Amino acid sequence: MANIRTHYDNLKVTRDAPASVIKAAYKALCQTFHPDKFQGSTEEAERVIRLVNVSYAVLIDPVKRAGHNAWIREQEAKAKQQSEKTPFNDTGKATEQQRQQQQQDTQPPPSGTDSEAMFQRACDLNDRGRHAEAFSLYRQSAELGHAKAQFNLGLMYDQGQYVTQDYAEAVFWYSKAAEQGNAHAQYNLALKFQSGQGVVQDNTKAAYWYRRAAEEGNAQAK
Repeated sequence: MANIRTHYDNLKVTRDAPASVIKAAYKALCQTFHPDKFQGSTEEAERVIRLVNVSYAVLIDPVKRAGHNAWIREQEAKAKQQSEKTPFNDTGKATEQQRQQQQQDTQPPPSGTDSEAMFQRACDLNDRGRHAEAFSLYRQSAELGHAKAQFNLGLMYDQGQYVTQDYAEAVFWYSKAAEQGNAHAQYNLALKFQSGQGVVQDNTKAAYWYRRAAEEGNAQAK
């Protein structure tokens, strides 16, 4: 069975660990690998600290943790299926493409501050029907300031795609993306101000965001 590395492994806690245990484990690891106290190299200490910070952010958030748990279950199911029937080439060995795909599928979702990698991984997962995991990564990427992820998250809340419909939350994420010049978010935000969904109805603001969306669209077309 493939070796699946999870955020639980990074924090050295069990998968059913309560929030109090996760917090305690995180605190202990931060103390152990603090650059001023760690006996090894500073680079190694910083690498581990970055890793545990990301894992803690996922496991302490119920939505992100649920997405990670769904990813784990899927990887374990795939690993079990793979162990029962592994495709081989004519030499009886797995092909390089098969090994690469297996390695990719058993890696934890992108972490750290690489919002673009998270966004691309989320798009891939969403296309493959793994919506809970995609939503979790869209949110992480959006929180790191990725405009397209912010727009996608707003759209999911707006349309109730794989999450409870929430117009106020949609407006929040549309606004984040719109301020960064995302024309689609600007247009959808204008619609919200015009209709009063999730925000106080305001035709002046609606007109403002319609104009911004048009200007942004024209600029991108040049």
